[in-house]
Amino acid sequence: MSNYFKITIRVVSLGILALLTSLSWADLTAKVDRSVLDSNETLRLEIRYDGQVFTGEPDFKPLSNDFDVLSNNRQQSYSNVNGKTESFTAWTIQLRPKRAGIFLIPSISFKGDISNALELRVRAAPANPTAANPGTQPIYTETLVDNDTVYVNQQIILTHRLYTSINLRDYSLSELKIANALLHRLGDTTYQKVLNGRTYLVLEVKYAVFPQSAGQLEIPSLRFGAYEVNTRSQFGVFNNRGNQVIRDTESVQVNIEAPPSQTAGLGWMPSSKVSLEQRWSGDLENATVGEPITRTVTITAKGLSSAQITPLEVLQSSDYRVYPDQPQLDQSLSSEGLTSTRIESFALVPNQSGEITLPPIEVRWWDINEQREQISRLPSTTLQVLPSVSNADDDLANDGAIIGATALSGNNLSAESPMISKPPNSNLISISLALNAILASLIVAMLIVRKTQARRENQDSSIESQGTALQTLRQQLKTIEGAAKSDDLMAMRDAILMWGKTLFAERPPKTLKALAVSLEDKDIEQQFEQLDRQLFQDKNTDLPELDIKLLLSQIKHQSTFSRGSSSRNKAGQALKDLYPT
Repeated sequence: MSNYFKITIRVVSLGILALLTSLSWADLTAKVDRSVLDSNETLRLEIRYDGQVFTGEPDFKPLSNDFDVLSNNRQQSYSNVNGKTESFTAWTIQLRPKRAGIFLIPSISFKGDISNALELRVRAAPANPTAANPGTQPIYTETLVDNDTVYVNQQIILTHRLYTSINLRDYSLSELKIANALLHRLGDTTYQKVLNGRTYLVLEVKYAVFPQSAGQLEIPSLRFGAYEVNTRSQFGVFNNRGNQVIRDTESVQVNIEAPPSQTAGLGWMPSSKVSLEQRWSGDLENATVGEPITRTVTITAKGLSSAQITPLEVLQSSDYRVYPDQPQLDQSLSSEGLTSTRIESFALVPNQSGEITLPPIEVRWWDINEQREQISRLPSTTLQVLPSVSNADDDLANDGAIIGATALSGNNLSAESPMISKPPNSNLISISLALNAILASLIVAMLIVRKTQARRENQDSSIESQGTALQTLRQQLKTIEGAAKSDDLMAMRDAILMWGKTLFAERPPKTLKALAVSLEDKDIEQQFEQLDRQLFQDKNTDLPELDIKLLLSQIKHQSTFSRGSSSRNKAGQALKDLYPT
């Protein structure tokens, strides 16, 4: 019995474990503190698992093929802030490459998840480290720039390092100030490096420097400060400061040249790479006259701040009108410098139907690697523009009236047609007529029963859809009011069209004019026309101000299901208003 109980416990435990594993949504990710290093330096690899791990760890044996594993520390964290829970387990591994070359940190597997692989570039250490730096000293500094001759506004990567072979604490570094230059601190990192058989702890600080004028740029020295760790302190580890250590970095001079003469008058963008991407909000094959579509262009530049990216030129045409939005600027920092983006959006309104070709978009920039001008380009784009559909609803109504009149005329003709004379009575004919009458009665009865059932089903579905539609209308009205409060007329226009498509679900209007025709309201039609004029006409033209409060009140008044065929249930009973009086 005891063995049976133990087996049962094991089976249940394995089942629970399998269930938890199948429900696990944890991710396994890998990252390093730097991707380029010398063969006598160390780096930190972090393997992070999005979940709590109480036993076991990933298999790190594949790392030993190319690296010496110096240490492995595990950290667990769990937090719940404002209802958002974050839980993870991280392993921080210190590695030292065994040789120079291009290495791939392989993917690590754990609990069914696989981490991403990482590529490293390991440079050969100097053959004579004593000549390259004073590797025999216990503490010293090093200052490097990636280029000693650059153009105005070209990025300079400045690196300060403090090497120490003794234990220090409470590090500090003075503030960097350079006249006629813009500065961005890229980040701080620490690692180990072996020089002349001595292991150093290296504190590295990197900056991106952008000179603003030609001439000689002097980068001043900085001061590293720290305290030796006194392991013999009688006050314990919490107060074990020893002697203060101060080391100054070297000052560096960089030659700054003016931009090349052939770039005069153009946007000056010295970069290692500039790329363009675009996306559209609508279907390019089904654009409509008078209806705006949005074009969004993203410019990405390496080695530039977002303010240095040249704005795009907005080209107007008689075929269309263009209304630019405020650009969005962003930039990110890494050990390699700045990478920035400029996102520009344009509302484009076609003026005529047919095929419209938009010219290509070009951005000129200076390639600092090739030392020549480059052009990043988006090719020309062709739009297929359909005519406006403002009179589509009137045409459908006229067609319906004609069909109804024709049907009525046909009924009158059949009523006035002469009676067909009855055939002579006979028993066979009487029996046939009786059977036909019974069959017709049965068919009529079946049709009545089916129609009654369908009507009941439609009534039930109509009642159910009524609540959903009313809730949707309320949400859309809140969206319209929110856009009106923020004075975003384009967003308000889009929200009104969505509101109209909910109100007239069977024949959703595509334009504000078509929506006004469906509402059969001349006042709201005037307000819609005023909204379009204020959005899409020339800004220099004097136009009367749109009365947004009046437009909102009219939209609320029209928020009812009692006007379209889609607004009635199958019994013909109108649904209640969204805002009953």
